[in-house]
Amino acid sequence: MSLDEILRKITIDGIRYVRFEFLDTNGTARSKTIPARHFEEFAKHGISFPIALFFIDPLGNVATESDPGKRYRYIDMTMVPDLGTFVTLPWAKGTARVYVSGETVVANGDRVTIDPRVILLDQLKALKDRGLSILSSFEYEFFIVDGKTRKPITDGGSVLGTLVLARHREFFEGVSDYLLSAGVDVECLEAEYAAGQFEIPMQPAFGVRAADNAATLRTGVKEMALQEGLIASFMTKPYEEEEGCSGHLNHSLWSLDGKTSKMGDPSRPYGLSEIAEHWVAGLLAHAPALSFLQSPTLNCRRRFKQGSFAPFDASWGMDNRTCAVRVKGIGPKGGYIENRIGSSAGNPYLSLAAMIAAGVDGIDRKLAIPAPKSFNQDAVVGDGTAVLPTELVDAIEAVTSDQVMMKAIGRDLVSAIEHMRRGEEEFVSGNDQFESHRKLYFDKI
Repeated sequence: MSLDEILRKITIDGIRYVRFEFLDTNGTARSKTIPARHFEEFAKHGISFPIALFFIDPLGNVATESDPGKRYRYIDMTMVPDLGTFVTLPWAKGTARVYVSGETVVANGDRVTIDPRVILLDQLKALKDRGLSILSSFEYEFFIVDGKTRKPITDGGSVLGTLVLARHREFFEGVSDYLLSAGVDVECLEAEYAAGQFEIPMQPAFGVRAADNAATLRTGVKEMALQEGLIASFMTKPYEEEEGCSGHLNHSLWSLDGKTSKMGDPSRPYGLSEIAEHWVAGLLAHAPALSFLQSPTLNCRRRFKQGSFAPFDASWGMDNRTCAVRVKGIGPKGGYIENRIGSSAGNPYLSLAAMIAAGVDGIDRKLAIPAPKSFNQDAVVGDGTAVLPTELVDAIEAVTSDQVMMKAIGRDLVSAIEHMRRGEEEFVSGNDQFESHRKLYFDKI
């Protein structure tokens, strides 16, 4: 959409305000709301935000001991709008939104790249340089509780229960309709296993649009819930006794024009193309580091455990829900891969960028794919497969020792996440670790 088209739309739709918005490192929406009469000026020249918003934890504590915290402190960075993301928000009367992203240049001439959306665009370019594009979609689970009582709005144990969803039919159908008006095509609405837990998968999109859609869904669901006196949370595991929330990343590789799938080859052992085999091998080789970047909070670590539907090691399989990488529907027309490492609390831009970096490394080095786990075979400890870290110190070690990930994501952003999490460890005290985690994350993420 051109600037002139947007200006006409502002007039026709009666838009009074425009949010210049982005997701911070924690996946929380940050924005400045601009009166529509000033939109053209900011659209042309960009808008400033403190760079510290990329190393601030959910409670507002700035990680000043991180690498970017020490070097850049509170300088401003100019964020430039992507006019293609301009949409009217039907749940916010008279308001539109455009996503912004940006880098900044400091006094010594260094270019600072810490915005996850910019990092994703860089990784998409790396994929394009190899003649490939990626079609993907995030599959988020989340909790909804009553805003006053803080109790889940449904009882647990009735996964995909028709009557569970029926109790809140108008709310969820409204969410779906409003999201479609904002450009996000909801695939289905589902009740999940835990009390107050739901899932909303989306139709896939190419490139950065998939992460933009995920950001729209996350913020939209939370905002619409607030309007109904509810709180929606993408925190991974709020309750020790309940299942956690995943952020599965479904994806497939395509030609640059998006017309030819690069996933399947029936002549090969697993039906995967050679490129797809290398891609999966790359995801597995970097799975421990991905577990930090795609599941970045203290609470996310509580999701990785054996004997659950969350992965605990770097394994793959055909339609195997216990594995980190689940391959589905591979055949002559392609198919897709479900990366199950990510948690619902992960930033979608960072999650997609990290996965692309891992897959591209697999392609570049022509990594060999290991044998899969069969669809009815659980992952087991001690078979030589790398285990996903369950403690913060091990997760940090996994990513900081992974040179491919460090180069792709950048030391600044990794350091920011590390020091935010280390600071949060000091907040977690007492016997009820999950209560501390809820105070940190539930209302913010």
